[in-house]
Amino acid sequence: MVAVKKNLVRRLYIFICIWLIVISSLVFSNISHARITNPIPEKIEKSKLIIGFEEIAQIPGSGTGRNKVARLNFLTNAGDGSGRLFVNDMRGKLYVINNGKVDLYMNFQNLVCSGFSYQTNQQGFGYFAFHPDFANNGLFYTVHTEEKNNRTTDFTIKKRIFDNENKTIESSHHDVILEWKANNPAANYFTGRFREIMRVEEPYEDHNVGQLGFNPNAKPGDNDYGMLYIALADGGSDGFPVSETDPLDNGQNLNTPLGKILRINPNGKNSANGKYGIPEDNPFVNDGDSTLGEIWVYGLRNPHRFSWDTGGNGKMLAADTGQAFIEEVNLIVKGSNYGWGNREGTWVIKEDNDSELFDLPKNDARYNYTYPVAQYDHDIPVSYEGFYAIAITGGYVYRGKAIPELVGEYIFADFGSDARFFHVPVDELVNGKQAQIKELRLFDGQKSASFLEIIGSKRSDVRFGIGEDKEIYVTSKSDGKVRKLVSVKNKGVTSNE
Repeated sequence: MVAVKKNLVRRLYIFICIWLIVISSLVFSNISHARITNPIPEKIEKSKLIIGFEEIAQIPGSGTGRNKVARLNFLTNAGDGSGRLFVNDMRGKLYVINNGKVDLYMNFQNLVCSGFSYQTNQQGFGYFAFHPDFANNGLFYTVHTEEKNNRTTDFTIKKRIFDNENKTIESSHHDVILEWKANNPAANYFTGRFREIMRVEEPYEDHNVGQLGFNPNAKPGDNDYGMLYIALADGGSDGFPVSETDPLDNGQNLNTPLGKILRINPNGKNSANGKYGIPEDNPFVNDGDSTLGEIWVYGLRNPHRFSWDTGGNGKMLAADTGQAFIEEVNLIVKGSNYGWGNREGTWVIKEDNDSELFDLPKNDARYNYTYPVAQYDHDIPVSYEGFYAIAITGGYVYRGKAIPELVGEYIFADFGSDARFFHVPVDELVNGKQAQIKELRLFDGQKSASFLEIIGSKRSDVRFGIGEDKEIYVTSKSDGKVRKLVSVKNKGVTSNE
């Protein structure tokens, strides 16, 4: 009898093992058939389009030692008819460029508080945006990092104790959004006051709040007029565990602002803190108390730059920096889920290992993810001081007059050490399709050159900006200069060189 029981137990054990193997195989087959090592084997072609650069201004240095150069991060205009350009140094200053003359508009660091934090390359005075009626109301908005200093935040991070590890994520710092009111909007030096409208607790030093912006196509009376868009990354990682993807699962969590683009009304009062409004036409306003009504879209890793086409259909585009494989251009559509951290580009990324990528499952449609409209991969990484440096930086659809052949092209770049400039027709950026990216050819005067050669550096940290004339400007943290994209057709350069 004992032998019979043992035999039955053995058979049952074998049956369970086989069944588990079958179930595992079925589950895995739903995810992928094989690990992907080179997701996009095709290389990006060189374009026939060529651009040059005109130096506009040199921003004063702000660092010490070998890092004296101003860390320029964002450039835009005030939309007030003055033609002025504004550009910020992440170390805490905002400059105005007026007819080629550079003036300090605001010593931001001195005005905010003693807790201003600039501890890492991704911290400091990050972004700013002018209200569309700045000329009359003097309002603009900024985001910066602060030390915690026992301040209360509007949004707290989810604490987590990692399995089998003696480590708890608490928090790193706060990201703070301020509203400023200039006494004289036409002045080239700020005097006025500010108020805090939002404070976000961040779990790690990197992947902070990104760009702030207003839809330039919205007119007074439109639902979108005066609505402030806020890009927030997923909160980052301190590399522990080193291979974890979105370790706090923020991208898919509708209870946190991290990994999202938010949309708020700075002049409203119906938020939890009473300092701003939540527009009633936001997609998740009526989803219950546990879902943040501020969310416009979600499932993003680090959407640090976005912009609107000021022609055509007025598309909103966001560049989402990838992790181990894919850099994305996304067409932003209200309420969409862009898949992070379950998807990277148009592939499945393994939750506990960011170095493993797989094909989409056969039943992928059930998840209702929105995928990039253009993407490129990391198959030929470039090394900068021992680190891989590939990361997309978003730009603008060109609608200026200086380079007619560029009109309607979305211009963006990779700000890693290779510093390539790309373009793609905005009309080809359609959800459900992949547009072909091409690499712009760059010239320094009449000589073909890489952007690294032009700035004389091993790393570009290139950023794009836009003028009131709809011309595109370029900045770099490596030399602190502001440059303008210009045509080279009348300078003896041909597209066949």
